[in-house]
Amino acid sequence: MRLLLIGFNSGVLTALAHMDDLRITVVEEPDLWEVKGLAAKVTRHPVVDDVRFARYQQDDHVLDVVADLAPTVDAVAPGLEYAVPAAARVAHRLGLPGAGPAAADLLRDKLELRRVTSAAGMPSPRFAEITSPQDIEAFAGGGPCVVKPANRQASLGVVLLDAGDDPTQAWEACTRTDEGRQVAKRAMRWRYMVEERLRGPEHSTECLVTDGTVGFLNVTAKATVPGRRPVELGHVVPSPDGEDPLWRDAVEQLVAATGFGYGMLHAEWVLVDGVPHLIECAGRPPGDHILDLVDLAYGTRLTQTWVTTLAGAPQGPPPPARRAAAIRFLTARPGVISSVTGADEAGAAPGVQTVEVTCTVGDRVGELTSSWDRCGSVIAVGDDPATATARAEQAAALLEVQVTPAAVPT
Repeated sequence: MRLLLIGFNSGVLTALAHMDDLRITVVEEPDLWEVKGLAAKVTRHPVVDDVRFARYQQDDHVLDVVADLAPTVDAVAPGLEYAVPAAARVAHRLGLPGAGPAAADLLRDKLELRRVTSAAGMPSPRFAEITSPQDIEAFAGGGPCVVKPANRQASLGVVLLDAGDDPTQAWEACTRTDEGRQVAKRAMRWRYMVEERLRGPEHSTECLVTDGTVGFLNVTAKATVPGRRPVELGHVVPSPDGEDPLWRDAVEQLVAATGFGYGMLHAEWVLVDGVPHLIECAGRPPGDHILDLVDLAYGTRLTQTWVTTLAGAPQGPPPPARRAAAIRFLTARPGVISSVTGADEAGAAPGVQTVEVTCTVGDRVGELTSSWDRCGSVIAVGDDPATATARAEQAAALLEVQVTPAAVPT
């Protein structure tokens, strides 16, 4: 079996490393290949035996670059968020299962997704497109709201406003977001939106879809940083209320409204008065190690099942969760890291499966404004969500990241 993976993703490649008879062609943006140092990283993944370079972020150049692969490719998958439309278009061009170009475009634009799902009767916050701070004021009238890019990723540029907050500051924080090495260095089209600020527990859903039918479904409960920048601090799988039929009903409505065909959907919701309200949805596997949590809780290999689904294979019966798994992310104050301690102690704590420290001495840490600003994570399991969460939090507390604040440049 040959997989065409658009967008290099080490996590996906690791999860597919032991899949029988699989070979992978990776497509990546030329400048991202260089700036991320992917030539060295790809050598850690022997399953990759071919690399192509193409523009795929907001660009159809990739269609020409992979045209000759048509007879040999069995499945096409997006490795990254910005590859979702390209993967759908390539799959469609090659006659293979995929999200569908129209559905993929909806999922990459929160404004269009909101319009379509609201028209379908799904509960959603009020929203509007914005091009200035004045648009924020006109929408919210000085009240609470959320300002965010409509087509970026990873909580980048999302700003929560309370009553009386300055819309100009929010607009600047939203529009001046810099993704660094995550986006190709050429002109891109960005859109911005404001929406009603919903209050309630936050969840995500992860599901596999075959020909528009929802099969496997998980519900994840999440915790975020309090304040204006809602960066995710932790997840637990499955959510304590994950068996409630309202979740499958909501996801099935979402699939029908978008016309999503084949693949995986990762949607984010706020539960308001017991009703799921859609916030956003991605046409790819989730980040934040959520699939690692799913595999630990359900005994699945969901990344592999995602790929075989994209190759047209039927899904088996969805398995029940047999335990719970949780992740807690590490954060640090702004500054230059002077020491990181406690990894061995955290790894030996009850239920801990993995400890990952992504920062090293000498790294600069900025304000916590997006997922990229976190310093690592701890994953733990338990018999139930509360136990798994407590174990992850207790182990994470054993890790200490020391910084030197004065060394941060202004």
